[in-house]
Amino acid sequence: MGLSDLHLSHIRKVAVGFIISGKNLTPQEITNALGLQPDHSAACGDERRNLEGALLAPHDNGFWRLDTDDKVKSKDINDHFRYLLSILLPHRDAILKLSQEGDIYFDILWQSTYIYAGTGPIIDRDCLQGVSQLQASMGFDIYQIDEEEEKCQS
Repeated sequence: MGLSDLHLSHIRKVAVGFIISGKNLTPQEITNALGLQPDHSAACGDERRNLEGALLAPHDNGFWRLDTDDKVKSKDINDHFRYLLSILLPHRDAILKLSQEGDIYFDILWQSTYIYAGTGPIIDRDCLQGVSQLQASMGFDIYQIDEEEEKCQS
């Protein structure tokens, strides 16, 4: 199912991340098991900072993350899922084994200038099936971007 031109005109940013996390998981353990390099990772107890660089409480879990930022330019969320699933599904058995020690989930960022009934992300069945095969959860960060604010930043 393709997105209409009107729907596409409102979407500003789409990104999907895949995260494996757990108290006792180390990023190197996950990298070794999957043979993939993460975009972001930390071990439990590692230093953590906010966007301004201020020191926060240490990480309370280890995590390993792959992102679609800067890799998938599409505004269609399904293109982001398909990119990650093409990388992850060949490692399904290793991911399911790692999930026994922690959590696995997809983190979805979706920004639009118009949010109303029926204007949010629509995930195609093949993408849902892939997520299900990995037995992963999903979380959504959905933001309405003010068009006037957007013009001021240009």
